[in-house]
Amino acid sequence: MHQKRFTVWFSLISAVLIVLAGCAPRAGGGETAKSATQHDLVVDLPAIVIDFDAEGQPSVGNVPIAQLASTFGVAGLDQIKLPPAQVEMLTNANIQHIQIDNLPSGLTILINGEAIPSLAWDGNSLKETTATIGKLGGVVSPALEKILPMIMNLGVGAILRFPVAQGKEAIPTYVTGEGSAAAKASEAQKAFVASVGETPKINVPIFYNADGSFRIADLSSAEFTTLTGLPMAGLQMPPATLDNLKSKGISDISIATNATGIHISINGNELPYISWDNGKLNHLLDLAGQMGLWNTLADRGLNPADVNNMLNQVLPMVQSTDFDIHLILPS
Repeated sequence: MHQKRFTVWFSLISAVLIVLAGCAPRAGGGETAKSATQHDLVVDLPAIVIDFDAEGQPSVGNVPIAQLASTFGVAGLDQIKLPPAQVEMLTNANIQHIQIDNLPSGLTILINGEAIPSLAWDGNSLKETTATIGKLGGVVSPALEKILPMIMNLGVGAILRFPVAQGKEAIPTYVTGEGSAAAKASEAQKAFVASVGETPKINVPIFYNADGSFRIADLSSAEFTTLTGLPMAGLQMPPATLDNLKSKGISDISIATNATGIHISINGNELPYISWDNGKLNHLLDLAGQMGLWNTLADRGLNPADVNNMLNQVLPMVQSTDFDIHLILPS
């Protein structure tokens, strides 16, 4: 019995040491611990680094994951691998690492050390998520209602690293400061707002009738289409859908974009949203070009350089504009 316990504890300690040997600084590391109180359950750890070789085989701390699975008897762990062609594609595109990082403010995804559009939240939006699921007919367990807000106190992450192509310099796992997408986006948005004087705002309230038809201001959908040329028929709702929403106590839905991202709120309560601030969207578009997406536009007669220049001009305008579509349902 004592020998069995010793073996279990030795295996556990060995696994922990191997994992810690394969850790690296996590983007936003320490934020979770700082934002919590002494009465909160908090986990704030470095990021676990998983290295993939050219064949797609993963390892942690220079120990193959398949070997860890065999040694510690973890079923299914040895199935974590990538197709060699996918690793080759990432290497050729100079995608060196992908980091998935849980922070108090949301779940952030970083590629080559910079964030792309990710999921953002706060305590209120996480609580509202469970309430909304309940309103829409989903089943929310009491345990989930307690656990979901605790996600904000879970500071963990993983970094997936891929082979670096010959001749390419290694990219840090967390890139900030001058030259980063965040710095460039901030400068572009400041320049745009300075050029127009005030932050642009577009508000479109859509008032629904019981039969599913709607009006925008005093214009019917047909009149609005005639006036603007914009097809609006797709916004009409079946009466059954409106009745279903009414039965669930939903009176208004808002879909909005602003400098921070894309937001959805129900009855004035905001849900977790897609964040695109701090250069996230800019970096995603840069990665698309890096992976050759814009080159495919040449087959359609478009100049990739012209498309890229247009996006660089449009992005600051889109991200700096407060745009709100507000659906007001019949009472």
